[in-house]
Amino acid sequence: MQKFKQVRTIKPTRRSVSGQICFEGSYIPYESTLERDFLIFHTFRKDVIDLVAQPISIPFIKNGIEYEYTPDFFVQFYTGGDYECYETKPMIVEVKPLSEWKENWRDWSDKWKAAIQYCREQDFRFKIYDENRIRNKALININYINKFKNSFFDDSEKKCVIEQVQLMGGTTIGYLLERFFKGSLYRTNGRNLIFHLLANKHLEFDYWDELTELSEVWCE
Repeated sequence: MQKFKQVRTIKPTRRSVSGQICFEGSYIPYESTLERDFLIFHTFRKDVIDLVAQPISIPFIKNGIEYEYTPDFFVQFYTGGDYECYETKPMIVEVKPLSEWKENWRDWSDKWKAAIQYCREQDFRFKIYDENRIRNKALININYINKFKNSFFDDSEKKCVIEQVQLMGGTTIGYLLERFFKGSLYRTNGRNLIFHLLANKHLEFDYWDELTELSEVWCE
């Protein structure tokens, strides 16, 4: 498979939010809050193995004139083990607000048709992600636990919780709180510690479900 790298530099702008998100030791730029939220979710997914911003320039013709279209992201997925049941073809992604792409789809259809054709040739998928696809329950959960990602907790307490989950093969947040953090003060600290472990992927959970004390957690 072709190895992608960023072909267009994202420059700071006053008209929108821009920044970078760390993934696998490198920084992926974004130039809108919608792109940021797309990256927050996909960099958290354990089955994503490569993510490149502005990955390729695709030529297309509009009104007899040749242009180049640069999609927002390339996403590659791990295809073995527990992920074999999922759709794992690599994606070329355009991130656009729903109102924007609905209003302009006729004007943009030529470049998107070129992207679809390119993806067919490469056995990729071309996807348009708007806020309905991006801002979901999973993103809410990930944003919440990420508040605790860089918090400090005692290593021995973290070790006890992880070892207990490993011993049981999986349990609920509520069980861990009852087992190790009885009392209202300790319970709050314990809940935050568990969220810290989830944010750093020391524990796993189903981020599509409501995050409560009944939520199951496990170790991979």
